Amino acid sequence: KKVGIIGLSVGQSIALTLAMERGFGELRLTDFDTLDLSNLNRIRTGVHNLGIKKVVIAAREIAEIDPFLNVTCFDQGMTEENMDDFFTKNGKLDLLIDECDGLDMKIISRYKARELGIPVLMDTSDRGMLDVERYDLNPRMPILHGLIGDLDPKSISALSNEEKIPIVLQIAGAGQISKRGKASMIEVGQSISTWPQLASSVVLGGAVAADVTRRLLLGQFNDSGRYYIDLEELIGDKEEIVNKTSSLRPNPFVPLTKDVLDGMLAKLPVNAVDPSVLQLDLAQLHSIIDAANAAPSTGNDQPWKWYYKDRTLYLFHDQYRSFSFGDYRNIASYLTFGAVYENLVLAAQKQSVEVTAQLFPLGKDECLIASFQFANKPLSLAEPHVNNDLVDHIYTRYTNRTLAPVKEVAAHVLNDLKKVTESLPGAKLSWLTDPTQINEVGKIIAACDRMRLLNEEGHFDFVHREMRWTPKDAEDTRDGIDTLTLGLNTPQLVALGIIKDYKVIDFINSIKGGKVFEAATGRSVSLSSALGLITMPSISPEQYILGGRSYERMWLAAEKHGLAMHPVISPLYFFPRLLQGNGDGLSAENVEELKILRERFKRIFNLQDGLAEVFLFKIAYADGPGRQSLRIPVEQVLYTDK
Repeated sequence: KKVGIIGLSVGQSIALTLAMERGFGELRLTDFDTLDLSNLNRIRTGVHNLGIKKVVIAAREIAEIDPFLNVTCFDQGMTEENMDDFFTKNGKLDLLIDECDGLDMKIISRYKARELGIPVLMDTSDRGMLDVERYDLNPRMPILHGLIGDLDPKSISALSNEEKIPIVLQIAGAGQISKRGKASMIEVGQSISTWPQLASSVVLGGAVAADVTRRLLLGQFNDSGRYYIDLEELIGDKEEIVNKTSSLRPNPFVPLTKDVLDGMLAKLPVNAVDPSVLQLDLAQLHSIIDAANAAPSTGNDQPWKWYYKDRTLYLFHDQYRSFSFGDYRNIASYLTFGAVYENLVLAAQKQSVEVTAQLFPLGKDECLIASFQFANKPLSLAEPHVNNDLVDHIYTRYTNRTLAPVKEVAAHVLNDLKKVTESLPGAKLSWLTDPTQINEVGKIIAACDRMRLLNEEGHFDFVHREMRWTPKDAEDTRDGIDTLTLGLNTPQLVALGIIKDYKVIDFINSIKGGKVFEAATGRSVSLSSALGLITMPSISPEQYILGGRSYERMWLAAEKHGLAMHPVISPLYFFPRLLQGNGDGLSAENVEELKILRERFKRIFNLQDGLAEVFLFKIAYADGPGRQSLRIPVEQVLYTDK
């Protein structure tokens, strides 16, 4: 039988085991690489062989075991020029064993094996996984069990190790990789240069592959599939040892019901309603609320409930929906309600309906946020008509994370956005257009993004509260962030999935890793045309709500100008914990790092203490992903007294 082995790290262990068993008639070995010091944790040889071709080292070892074994060496590695010789010269291979690192050749060799009807084995070391593809029995079976689709191998030959990770995850099956394997993928290019292999896994792979090779060639094994000899799973503590108690806080809130809202409204003083106040019909009410609900919210959590009673529309904060690490002291929710407020006013005024609003009728410790009354003529304290043209962009406004080459935004456009933002009294918009400053703030944002993902509560929010990992999940819940709106391709989405398991994150924390989480943010911010920061004069719930109105005006105006808007607000979620909460919920390391980041942030934006920093965002020119986050239907969040 003729057996070919591509790649001689794991491949050396397989070759030597086959040689000891005399498990072949001819063995063809191919590898272009020479022995390096870093290979000695998995290749059975000595320092005297450093700098010698791996294929020569393996062939010499086999010759010392049995000089009569037939071994053919291809010391230039597998190439398109020598592939036919490797597969067919002096007789076609009976089995191909793939242990090469080159993803392009891994795929090309399988196409060749399938064409010739040659079965393929592959050992991956992680969890002792052995992959079997029986192209001899099923010449139509998809390459790598269909995990990579129709990926063109030429498109990946020039990728860096970091760029190859999403494809490696697809090939390995992201959901089946070990905790340490996933952590290693995250750390490639950071604390490690490439994905690691150890002698114990390599030797195990040699034994398993040699055993399966023997049985396959003897016709005793005829299946395709993936098989795991996971030593940590087979030999481990019989009872899981819990090293630490979860720090996750249970959600202390329950969804708001009509009875609860009635009880809150009963606390309000009874005042006669002005006879000029309109009784909105249901269609008009739905139309206005639907526009209000199109406002952005953190993680698209939509923390609102509405109650229309006695010609008054009440807006409540449903804290069951917003309870999260990111909504510290309800700041994120207050900003959301400001955006809701702005949309409601614009939508009502478009229908020639005047709006009178009152904030916090029950005080800031209650979940009643605001009340609204409507009339056909201006009432006292009615909302002024400001930027009414923005109403046409309520339903086209969305977060656009698509990356594109930097294109300068004209000064008159930036000035118009500033004017619109500051049309709300007290609001101030500061711009950064210098690439050096943008990159500096990008590093601050990236560090905060990393801290959030490595924080147990922050990680839980991202994985379980915010992300909708399938289109069905997004459609069923109609909240959260559909992963298809992130502008990622399929391999990148697979890579994103490896951080879902907090055990992986916990392990990364233990080795003080995770710098890779900064890379995507840093690159995204570096491609900004400008960064903007909106502030209000003081810190209070009312000021955050008003700040939410100002940023919604700006966002709608940005949409009018054809700009891609992307909030990058993680620093504004962390800084209040540092400044107002004395590091509440943060590790000592986080606190010390945030102090440094905060000073850099203040210096770049020339900030004074005591301001409410309400919105940090990037703008650019880019095509959109073509999908918007969904909203819960009005009828599910609105109660009436009828």
